[in-house]
Amino acid sequence: MDLILLRPLWLIALIPWLWQGWHRRRRPPLLAPAMQAYLLPASRPQRPWLWLATLPVILALSGPALRGELQQQPAAPLDIWLLDLSRSMTATDLKPDRATQVRWQLQQLLSRAKGERIALILYAGDAYLAMPPTRDHQALSLLLPDLRPDIMPLQGSNPARAVELAMKQLAPGEQARLLLITDDLTQNQITQIAALWPCQQRLLCRDTQSARLDILLASSGQPAPMPAIPANELGFATRIPAQLPAPDSQAIAALANRLGGELQWLDSDAPRFAPLPATTSALTPAPLDLGPWLLIPLLPLALLARVGARLMVALMLGWQLLAPQDLQAAERGELQAMQAYQQGNFQQAARTFDDPIWRGNAWYRAGAYRQAIAAYQEATSATAHYNRGNALLQLGEFAAAKEAYLAALALEPGHEDALYNLSLLQGGAAAAPDTSTSTSTSTSKQPKPSAEQQAAAMPLPPSPPVLLLEQRLRKEALRRDLIKVEEPW
Repeated sequence: MDLILLRPLWLIALIPWLWQGWHRRRRPPLLAPAMQAYLLPASRPQRPWLWLATLPVILALSGPALRGELQQQPAAPLDIWLLDLSRSMTATDLKPDRATQVRWQLQQLLSRAKGERIALILYAGDAYLAMPPTRDHQALSLLLPDLRPDIMPLQGSNPARAVELAMKQLAPGEQARLLLITDDLTQNQITQIAALWPCQQRLLCRDTQSARLDILLASSGQPAPMPAIPANELGFATRIPAQLPAPDSQAIAALANRLGGELQWLDSDAPRFAPLPATTSALTPAPLDLGPWLLIPLLPLALLARVGARLMVALMLGWQLLAPQDLQAAERGELQAMQAYQQGNFQQAARTFDDPIWRGNAWYRAGAYRQAIAAYQEATSATAHYNRGNALLQLGEFAAAKEAYLAALALEPGHEDALYNLSLLQGGAAAAPDTSTSTSTSTSKQPKPSAEQQAAAMPLPPSPPVLLLEQRLRKEALRRDLIKVEEPW
């Protein structure tokens, strides 16, 4: 138990309290002690009851409290997916291509996940955190179907950067599993990844990593044709006359085994790795406020002071402690709501939150977008309008979402996310008729294809969450480029 002060600024009141006591001692009495004893033999020396009563009030207002020790409690397992979206993932040795097969397998893994916290990192030439650790599997399932190499702002292959970014998501001492989904690893990449576990096979080493590495290899095991590079990247369409080499499965499997995991090949059945490692999280109990107990000494002081104005002043100062009780109860409710939110109990958190924005966020995570919109409408900030626009976007109400983004920009013109979402929404609205409907002006007498045949022949447009993710990745890549330019040589 540690003694802390919840409101330490109230201790400033001790300065005038000490000055008053010093001034009281410095003030000469009206009568000399010998004359006072002769004239007033039955009188008793006056006690500074009001001055003494002020001290426990000041100490109580400062909020002395006992803070409990950190408690470790079991937490949901942490699973971090590192998805390779380099150009080689479009190879067609796995039908229809490697990336499509991977997305289908990840959907299978997601359907079997029960309460795990899952994070998603995308990498090609650089790595980006697409989804922080969350138990909101529905949000992750909305991203998976449209994750293609085209959304990556920089092509290449840098799995070591993805593993390094995954390590930053771990709390000290937290256990986790890193699932690397790729089609190949070069010997140089294997060396770079192994270097991120500096204490492997060493007895005396303090810098231990608490994460294991499983690898899911998306390849047929044979050389595959090099995918074509789009014309928008080179300025002209071309196909490099080369082949992707077969992965060195023995070296990759040895890497996974050294790092506590295993290698599995992408197959028609969902992969079955070892269970996720159990982990714990630190829980700090709410401090016990001792302020009200310090007011108990005021009761005997009030009796000694003989009920009067001095008692009223002391009680009025002490009464201020009763007002924060409702506030403390509200804070406890918000703390419970936040704990439920972090544990994935979004409906319970939404019913507990008093703040409309947090209540709307909880309803949004629970998939109840109508309730989220109603909660956001209770607030008038730019954040509330922006979040309301995102909820409307999930419901497909693009016009209302546009108005919400405009309302956010009216309050905060520099809101970058609202600007990007609005520009994306305007561009997507303009392109939607071209991709969702088909009109025919031909006068030939060939039979008109059915709606199912048209849908099969026409690729579906990416979903709004993936479009927003692509814009966010490009902003992050631009920000990183600017930082690299500003770094000194």
